[in-house]
Amino acid sequence: MSEQGPYAVLDVGSNTIRLLVARLHEGKLQPVDDQSEFVRLGRGVDKTGELDPDRQRAALQTIATLAGQARSLGADGVVAIATSAVRDAANGERFAQLVKESTGVELEIISGEREAYLTYMGATLGIPIESGAMVCDLGGGSAELIHADKSGMRWATSVPLGSGRLTERFLRHDPPTAEEQDRLAAYVRSVLEDLPAARVEVAILTGGTATHLAWLAGRDGMIEHVDSRTVEQVMAILSSEPASEIVSRYDVKPERAQVLPAGVRALQTLAQYYAVDHIVITRHGIREGTLIDYLQHASKWPERRNSS
Repeated sequence: MSEQGPYAVLDVGSNTIRLLVARLHEGKLQPVDDQSEFVRLGRGVDKTGELDPDRQRAALQTIATLAGQARSLGADGVVAIATSAVRDAANGERFAQLVKESTGVELEIISGEREAYLTYMGATLGIPIESGAMVCDLGGGSAELIHADKSGMRWATSVPLGSGRLTERFLRHDPPTAEEQDRLAAYVRSVLEDLPAARVEVAILTGGTATHLAWLAGRDGMIEHVDSRTVEQVMAILSSEPASEIVSRYDVKPERAQVLPAGVRALQTLAQYYAVDHIVITRHGIREGTLIDYLQHASKWPERRNSS
């Protein structure tokens, strides 16, 4: 059969809950539906160590809605993964149980290492790697970093550099002050200094912060190539305009606008640390990687009866 599916993947992240429904046609993924809701499930986890009850309720409602949408499209089961916020929270396992009880969706809490691997699988779709590359998915609670070259992955890790986490730790003003940004950047560099050595000629960025960086720069393609000057220009906007202005001028959701300065500054620091000027921003990421991985291990895919 040349066409299979559709299949559905739910990514329950620290900032966003995202749905991808896709078919496999002649070995290539063809999106059927792509939705995301900014929920901030991870809000406060860095401080309290637990998922906030209000954020849990919002997340449960969103998961139910998106899973229902996937089922209405005839998805052959729904694979759902949870990342940093649920992984780090003391009540994360309980939340996964609530998801199962209220929506019928089995929520898999994945490790940081597996998150990095799945990110690599998805983010490099359609992007040939000829030399040293740093793949980065900067989410709300963590950032997955993968050093790769033409032979494949060299190393991968998950570090606590999410936009929500960094905002809560370092930024108190709107827009953030130069001093706050400098402290944030110094922390990011301290984390990067502890990682294995990497020769980097291109940075491949995915995730909400990266795609919004491209959006503020006037880029909206599936794969965009930018340079360090573009990142500097976007950071200058975020450093001079309050979140309310970012919302009205660029049609960014208020919750996203609040954490965008921290996320973009972290990505800027990453590019500066590795002295890389060639930056690729892709809309492919962990959902595509998850779908590919599960299709390679077909026995793991949820049966339709478990998602109805």
